[in-house]
Amino acid sequence: MEERSVILQDLPTTVRGFVFQGEDGEPVIVVNSRLTREQNLRTYDHEQEHIRRNELNDPTYIEYEEE
Repeated sequence: MEERSVILQDLPTTVRGFVFQGEDGEPVIVVNSRLTREQNLRTYDHEQEHIRRNELNDPTYIEYEEE
């Protein structure tokens, strides 16, 4: 598995994490510092899947649609 840049950030507890494209074009994964290590490891794996499926570059992709 490729090594990724990860930021541990204080986020609302409703947000587990997210991924974005850094200035260098590489993905950066942000995980919530308020959550447990186990939750953050699952979030990291989840965000890795988004990267693997190239959803970072898909403008039509919506994970959670607002109601």
